[in-house]
Amino acid sequence: MTNYPENKHLAIVAIIAISLTFGLNNAYAEESSYKVADEIHTVLTFTFKDGVEVIEFPIFNMGDDYINKNTSPSFSVEGVVGPYPYLHRALDEAFKYKANPSYEYDYQLFEIDVSFIKNDETIKMLSYHDCLVDDYKVRTLNDSYESYTSSSSGFAITDEIDFQCGGLDPLSTVPSDSTWRREFTTTEYVGTPYKFAGDVRTFITFEFDKGIEKVEFPVFSLESGFKEDDDNVVPSFFVEGTISEHPLLDEAIDRSRSVGGQKTGFNTDFEATVEFATEGTVLRTLNFKDCRVDSAKIATQSDKEEGFTGKSGFASVEQIGFECIGLATTNTVYEELKDSVSRGDMMESIVVPHNFPLGTGPMAIVTFTYDNGVEVISFPMFEQGKVLVKANPSFTLTGLVDNTPMLYKHADNSLALTSSTGSTNFLEDFDIDVDLYNGNNAIRGFNYVDCRVVDYVVKTQTNKEETYFKAFVLSNSIQFECQGYHPNNPLYDEMFSFDKAKTPSTNDLRDTSQWGPGFITKR
Repeated sequence: MTNYPENKHLAIVAIIAISLTFGLNNAYAEESSYKVADEIHTVLTFTFKDGVEVIEFPIFNMGDDYINKNTSPSFSVEGVVGPYPYLHRALDEAFKYKANPSYEYDYQLFEIDVSFIKNDETIKMLSYHDCLVDDYKVRTLNDSYESYTSSSSGFAITDEIDFQCGGLDPLSTVPSDSTWRREFTTTEYVGTPYKFAGDVRTFITFEFDKGIEKVEFPVFSLESGFKEDDDNVVPSFFVEGTISEHPLLDEAIDRSRSVGGQKTGFNTDFEATVEFATEGTVLRTLNFKDCRVDSAKIATQSDKEEGFTGKSGFASVEQIGFECIGLATTNTVYEELKDSVSRGDMMESIVVPHNFPLGTGPMAIVTFTYDNGVEVISFPMFEQGKVLVKANPSFTLTGLVDNTPMLYKHADNSLALTSSTGSTNFLEDFDIDVDLYNGNNAIRGFNYVDCRVVDYVVKTQTNKEETYFKAFVLSNSIQFECQGYHPNNPLYDEMFSFDKAKTPSTNDLRDTSQWGPGFITKR
């Protein structure tokens, strides 16, 4: 764990300092009643001129991107109104002297340490200096109808406070000199306790000059890289996860912050290898080259009153964006599949149909026919583009990241048309048949010919804080454009398909010129 000073280690409790008659401080501890993701609690230490007050706020949001140095550091907190005499004094004096901002009053400026605590250890800290109350309000959180009628919901009267500060210490605890190196070992920060659909998880290996860190992020989004575009395509991606230790990544964030807002300045470049894996099998690999941190902030995922009433909870998360110079892919499963068949033989890949609820609707079974094989995949989401107004038919398929090596191969080939690689590889067109089934009955179908992938996005589907307490869904979204299109209406065709009588016609008769010697044809 990070070695902060002794007085920075706090138990997961809200310690409230109370001013006594002689100006001394007395403290009592109260167990935290908040349900939080990964057991990470947010505890703020306020250092005023008269004393210190330590409060757990379940909601903490940085007001500005950590990298943006054009504005002063700011953040907001929210929690139920509690017995916080020092903090409330600061709020009252901010209101009292708001018309005379040049007047210096006792609670005008103070220090704030924001500690993120797990298992009685501080895993990350933000130290703000020369802070003041920018604004505040008291409000009641509720969910209209449910708050009045549901025993699992209710009301929460909270303080919502905005702070503006003069400075913020760096995140990283790594020494600035080059003697601290781990380039030959990989430190892993993996094993998040969350559930994932299909157990598909995201691991990112960062290769820095000082060492390698492998971090698991439950949320991943490919922001750009595969889309066909005439302009320069800058590969970029975004991650989110509950706050964790990764000192080398923190150092890269600090470096980006130190040059943020400047026209010139040396930044830290690093490699980032993204792997989507399930049960030890890597399904997909994206290799980002020469990356830098483009954005970073800490926030809390929550939903109205639900965390305060116990219906749901709070998730303190890091949100980090990256921009890179290059993007390449690795498709080990495809290479293994190609090696498993004899030369010249067609490859075949059939994915087990998904088991997502469909209500009364059909399932989309999609058959991809390539030059060297066939792949059959079921997708829970099929979105067809407008076929009457667009010259080239297009559609989008979305589903879980899965073991579909041949489809990934052709998605990777489309990367050659973007400026993120500079490659000029030949792009193979392929055919796609989309059949919509109710059970074993085909009710609709579409045949697309000479298709190619025009965009590919992989993204985690989330729902505020709920995904941290339920499950994450890592999905592919692949957009296709084709040269030809033909719709199928199997039910209509079946209605007008009649069985013909088995009566012979003249075409069924043998050529009499070929009959036996006792038979002749008449001229």
